[in-house]
Amino acid sequence: MAHIIRRLSVPILLFWVGLAVLTNVAVPKLEDVGKAHNVALIAPDAPSMQAMKRIGKVFREFDSDSAAMIVLESDKPLGADAHRYYDTLIQRLSQDTKHVQHVQNFWGDPLTAAGSQSTDGKAAYVQVYLAGNQGEALSIASVDAVRDIVAQTPPPPGIKAYVTGAAPLIADQFQVGSKGTVKVTAITFLVIAVMLFIVYRSVVTTILVLLTVLIQLAAARGVVAFLGNSGIIGLSTYSTNLLTLLAIAAGTDYAIFVLGRYHEARHGGQDREAAFYTMFRGTAHVVLGSGLTIVGAVYCLTFTRLPYFQTLGVPAAIGILVALAASLTLAPAVLTLGSHFGLFEPKRAMRIRGWRRIGTAIVRWPGPILAVTCAVALVGLLALPGYQTSYDIRPYMPATAPANVGYTAAERHFSPARLNPELLMIETDHDMRNPADMIVLDRVARGVFHIPGIAQVQSITRPLGTPIDHSSVPFQVSMQSVGQVMNLSYQQDRAADLLRQADELGKTIAILQRQYALQQELAAATHAETQSFHERLSRVS
Repeated sequence: MAHIIRRLSVPILLFWVGLAVLTNVAVPKLEDVGKAHNVALIAPDAPSMQAMKRIGKVFREFDSDSAAMIVLESDKPLGADAHRYYDTLIQRLSQDTKHVQHVQNFWGDPLTAAGSQSTDGKAAYVQVYLAGNQGEALSIASVDAVRDIVAQTPPPPGIKAYVTGAAPLIADQFQVGSKGTVKVTAITFLVIAVMLFIVYRSVVTTILVLLTVLIQLAAARGVVAFLGNSGIIGLSTYSTNLLTLLAIAAGTDYAIFVLGRYHEARHGGQDREAAFYTMFRGTAHVVLGSGLTIVGAVYCLTFTRLPYFQTLGVPAAIGILVALAASLTLAPAVLTLGSHFGLFEPKRAMRIRGWRRIGTAIVRWPGPILAVTCAVALVGLLALPGYQTSYDIRPYMPATAPANVGYTAAERHFSPARLNPELLMIETDHDMRNPADMIVLDRVARGVFHIPGIAQVQSITRPLGTPIDHSSVPFQVSMQSVGQVMNLSYQQDRAADLLRQADELGKTIAILQRQYALQQELAAATHAETQSFHERLSRVS
């Protein structure tokens, strides 16, 4: 193998240069491919994802988990001009059916407007459900489309519009990450160049090693970009960033292995050819074993459930395999060509006394040194009990990111979690639009509100986030007795009148009874006179 590489050093160099150039010219840039073929952040079988899609399906509103918030802010209470601007935005958003699936227009309805407006009246928001799951290329394109609509719709004086929320924050993270990759890569190469110059004291050696690493990096990125652009593997911003850093680290590490072993052989008195073979025999298996270890480690990420962890595995493994192949072929080929011109000759004598002392100490006291080394390595575990996993990316994003600017504006008027609502759907086998079920729904909302960490609950029984005025059962019962209480004095007066009427009726009855007695006496007298008259008449006749 070493003999073949030494003989074919020129074709090998040309092959790797050609591969790097071809894959980077004929294929779009790795970051662009990653953006175009980005995967979702959440696993499709996650309970939250399934619940989100179920809610969207039942209400026939959306089929993804991407949502954006458009926040309107003013330095004074929002008026009619703000509502007209809001209505224009809603109309234009609704027309973009490719990127916008549903607009939750609460502020446009007087019945629900207060639920999406701040208490000071200076801010309002609208939730927009977008096409594509969070992190996917379609979701990022949908965020860009919404931002374009907002940018192309000038607001009235004194009013500002912000596009924020979970999906825009993810889109900003990808953009910031892509921009940061260039800076990190440049700083990494600068640090490597300084380190190589300090160690080897040769500008030529430093430049050649950097060029070798650069060719390896370009080839690895190009191959992964080709596979991603062909749809063979999935990509994400995380995988492109990690691949770049891993390829640089592996390429530099293995180049130092090759060059360091070659210098050792040259210091041992071997000629250039013998030193080359000594180098290859002493480093090839080490480089191969180290590279395959890294490949296996990163490939294990494919067994994770989160898609953006899964996409780290295959691209990073392929990139490291390309860098490994280049380290076993390109680096020795460059060393062969450079050694013909004396470019890789050591510039100073090797200082091995310190390393010899370290090796002697390890052989003499292996147990104590192992214990101390393990203790130092385990220091990091001291912080593990207090570690808490967090998926909140806002603290790691610059304050100037558009989504962060929108969050900051919203938090001046709303509670911190107002723009990241959690959805809870209650599904039954019957129509719940009846008084009994409304009471049940209100009890559920009240129970959810009392859970620690819940700031507000909006539901059909609480459209404004608070219980509807005069909607509680005690209030309804008390309201039923209000009329009776107000009529109590009137009823008491009428009762007194009835008592007086009863007294008058008693007097009238007494008079009638007296009249009846007198009439009875009169009837008796009349009867007696009648008998007397009949007696007289009989005597006369």
